[in-house]
Amino acid sequence: MSHALIIDENMLISRAIQRRLEMLGFESFDLVWTRQQALAAAGRHMPDLIVIGDDVETGCAVEAARRITDHHAVPVLMVTGDYTRARERLEQQEALEGPFLLNEIEAAVELANTA
Repeated sequence: MSHALIIDENMLISRAIQRRLEMLGFESFDLVWTRQQALAAAGRHMPDLIVIGDDVETGCAVEAARRITDHHAVPVLMVTGDYTRARERLEQQEALEGPFLLNEIEAAVELANTA
């Protein structure tokens, strides 16, 4: 894996996720904060991993990830600071594991690679 799409409106969080993924060998990134930007970024460069955060400025990160993965098998991780709120958002979604806290991202990426 080498390219990750990070969808979150908080750039500090996005950069922290990016640094963690760099330590795991990811080489390129698209950091976006709206659903539309996420879809456009995936159209330009299909990610090997999608990481979504708690919020996006407009649209829904979960929906953006779903639209991308409808046509491409890409693992999706949700990183959150509020597990309860994230679980509520995912209630209607198919989720095998997660959401994950930022300090659990290494384990989450390993899990995504084996799925």
